[in-house]
Amino acid sequence: MTTNATNGQVLLEARDLKKYFPVGRGLFRRTTLLLKAVDGVSFSIRQGETLGLVGESGCGKTTTAKMVLLLEPPTAGSILFEGQDVLRLRGPERKRYRQSVQAVFQDPWASLNPRMRVGKIIAEPLDINLKLSPRETKERVAKLLQDVGLNPHHANLYPHEFSGGQRQRIAIARALALNPRLIVLDEPVSALDVSIRAQIMNLLKDLQGQYNLSYLLIAHHLATVRYMCHRVAVMYLGRIVEEGETRELFTNPLHPYTKALLSAALPSHPDIQREEIILTGEVPSPLNLPTGCRFHPRCPWAMPHCSQVEPTMREVRPGHRVACHLYGSSA
Repeated sequence: MTTNATNGQVLLEARDLKKYFPVGRGLFRRTTLLLKAVDGVSFSIRQGETLGLVGESGCGKTTTAKMVLLLEPPTAGSILFEGQDVLRLRGPERKRYRQSVQAVFQDPWASLNPRMRVGKIIAEPLDINLKLSPRETKERVAKLLQDVGLNPHHANLYPHEFSGGQRQRIAIARALALNPRLIVLDEPVSALDVSIRAQIMNLLKDLQGQYNLSYLLIAHHLATVRYMCHRVAVMYLGRIVEEGETRELFTNPLHPYTKALLSAALPSHPDIQREEIILTGEVPSPLNLPTGCRFHPRCPWAMPHCSQVEPTMREVRPGHRVACHLYGSSA
């Protein structure tokens, strides 16, 4: 398990990020509803730290990652990178941000061009952004391949000639090409065989130490999150409901939703006994969100005012925050 978060400076900070998608309704789509995919998310990532975003499918994790990568413009809120408002950057400054924040996606087959040799795939960001000689580019590609556990001669092969784990190593090498500060990892091991997942996770942790990288890890597999992350933020219906250091959150979960998530996961040892929490009902539609606490229709501990008053995030223990009426007034 990853130990406590590093004490580095804050690299990236999201403040009250929102992303609403208009959705037409009715035969002639005269009525427009708003799908609130992300609705007021705030978090920070320090240099050399891994923050995990977890939650059920459709909770807004990937949309949040797309906003950080500038693949989706936020409806509201701000993203600060080293203190600068990313959304206000233009021209060369915006280009530098894009170079500093790279991504590794879930499916290494879909993210690699099958018609390009591996060397060209890794060199492409170098060719676009840097003015390197052919020799410098070749040396850089060879070094990157070695850093991810492959051989320089692999540069002459095509993606289909590699296994899934090797293709993910190629994707990681491409993400490292421009010496980024932050890498968004969107389910980086979920498409891989179980036997390969640990190798890729160990590689990512080794590269983090080597390059002092920060990671934003999007995942639903809790064992991956527990092993990789310094801190974890739990999302439900577009909002973060709990955030804390990994060890503390997994040992002492506070929010009823977090408790249910952890109870549904396999224990780290077969002899561990824990309470099983069964959630009733379906996840509400983001088009028709419940009033008050969004989790109250499924919460085993819901109180009358949970359906009326929305809880705000508050610190219950040092570094451990939760949005839940069970932990005092949210006023």
